[in-house]
Amino acid sequence: MFTIPEIAAATHGRIIGRASGAVESISTDSRSVLPGQLFVPLRGDRFDGHTFIAEVATKGITVLLAEEHWLKSHTIPAKITCIAVKNTLKALGDLAAAWRLRFDIPTIGVTGSNGKTTVKEMLATILEQTGPGLKTSGNLNNLIGLPQMLFQLRPEHRWAVLEMGMSEPGEIDRLAEITRPRVGIVLNALPAHLKSMGTVEAVAAAKGELLNRVCDNGLAVVNADDPRVASLHQNPSARRISFGINRGEVRANDIETHGLEGQNFTMITPKGEIAVHLKACGRHNIYNALAAASALLEKVELPVIAAGLAAFTPYKGRFQTEQLDGITLIDDSYNANPASVKAALETLSQVATEGRRIAVLGDMLELGEHEAEAHRTIGTVAGLNADRLYLMGKLMGKYAAESAALANMPVASIQVCTSHKEIAEKLYRDLQKNDVILFKGSRGMAMEQVATELKTVMQHGKGE
Repeated sequence: MFTIPEIAAATHGRIIGRASGAVESISTDSRSVLPGQLFVPLRGDRFDGHTFIAEVATKGITVLLAEEHWLKSHTIPAKITCIAVKNTLKALGDLAAAWRLRFDIPTIGVTGSNGKTTVKEMLATILEQTGPGLKTSGNLNNLIGLPQMLFQLRPEHRWAVLEMGMSEPGEIDRLAEITRPRVGIVLNALPAHLKSMGTVEAVAAAKGELLNRVCDNGLAVVNADDPRVASLHQNPSARRISFGINRGEVRANDIETHGLEGQNFTMITPKGEIAVHLKACGRHNIYNALAAASALLEKVELPVIAAGLAAFTPYKGRFQTEQLDGITLIDDSYNANPASVKAALETLSQVATEGRRIAVLGDMLELGEHEAEAHRTIGTVAGLNADRLYLMGKLMGKYAAESAALANMPVASIQVCTSHKEIAEKLYRDLQKNDVILFKGSRGMAMEQVATELKTVMQHGKGE
């Protein structure tokens, strides 16, 4: 993958030891590191990978990075070649950027408060019809994970679609600097990470860092229905295309919803119109489909785009449905912020056409001083769109419960619980045929565990 001189050149590092040899791959995890890899020790608030340098030397590692300040008071093990750098996290990104430049393929960067993973999967489903490519897996969308994704690029890849997440200003800029995207997509800017970002305007500006890094003659894709996104600046040498339901160059008309079967619409584009079927429910997924189509219009024919969108199925934890003994479970538990919970509740109301609409909600985290107001708002939305409500967490249990009752949901229909198991057992005792149950909460609340507990209770006939 890299020779030692190439590593030093890419990271602006200083070679200590032999200057010959090469590494086959790169690892940041001392627990799984393998012979022939380059070990990159990273630092965090509660750990320092440098403390494992002696350990990885016993596992066959012969080349590693280390920070100059650490080297001032520590010695590298014998027979180890070290490339001394100022900051190992930056060096990891610099190496990934160097690897990225070896591949002349279209790379698409996707960011936004909601929908990144769904749009990434939609894009990949479309592009897979044109040849093999690389897409972000799991949550490898940050300053550590995205470089690890780029290191997976291989000569057979014809495209790459990469998610870009953030929790503070400057992160997207660095991710895009590493990635050098030809296409940058900003889906939306909504209340998320407000504890660190402060305002939605700050969120929009941080997301917009991607557009300034789109390469010359590249393409910026923006949501015309989100005024904060629509007004974002971009690299002036890049082109721009907008999407939206109400406005934009790529729009959706004649929207028809078909419950849990999905929805149909006519997609209007500068290249013509085409009928689209989505298995994914909800208005927010129409936006996601329009964003994916907008990014590919120049290079992919409309029928191929429509076929890919029709083939797309919701990703795990993103409004994924499952039938269980006459009950429908909707797992939308991957994460939550005010906008995504509102969208999920409104979609629940649309798709539950026969049975009761039941929402199982956990706290939305990282909202800072906005948390009380945000949970009150969700309680109101839940009161209008659900028939029964099961809440977990100090925020949902207090603020959402109060506002749901004020929205005329009967108090007996609002259950505040302290554990996943308690919710599951109460749900089991209350289940009726054709019930549709939505599970939603921030990642730290792990609301998918309620569904797991419920399945166990149903299988064993317990709950009393």
